[in-house]
Amino acid sequence: MNGERGGGSVSVPMAVSVLVMLLVVGLAVDGVRAAQGVARADALAEEAARAAGQDLDPRALIRGVAAVDPAAAAESARRYLLAAGVDGEVIIAAPDRIRVEVTVRRPTVLLGLAGQDELTSRGSAEAVLVPVLPEGTP
Repeated sequence: MNGERGGGSVSVPMAVSVLVMLLVVGLAVDGVRAAQGVARADALAEEAARAAGQDLDPRALIRGVAAVDPAAAAESARRYLLAAGVDGEVIIAAPDRIRVEVTVRRPTVLLGLAGQDELTSRGSAEAVLVPVLPEGTP
């Protein structure tokens, strides 16, 4: 039986390999978080635009026109974004068109070591009101 032991040493290539693998995994995690941020920003923009699209202008409806109440629609979208905890901009592009742009910020996992403490993702969506005529209407 040989009493010789390795002494717990690690070869330089092995140590470098482990560091590289940790770096790759960390960057992959931050990359996934960035992609999730974009998906979340888009989803929140879509929901805020839908919320805004519910605030119809009653005077326009009486005339048979689908249009939003601009102030109420913008306020509904802003309330939705505030409740979601994100920054955003609401644009009433036309009486029947609402655009919402959202910015989502998420902390990084590994990129913080390189000075990048957060990931910023942006998303946008547009809601368009489409009038639906009663059956039998030409």
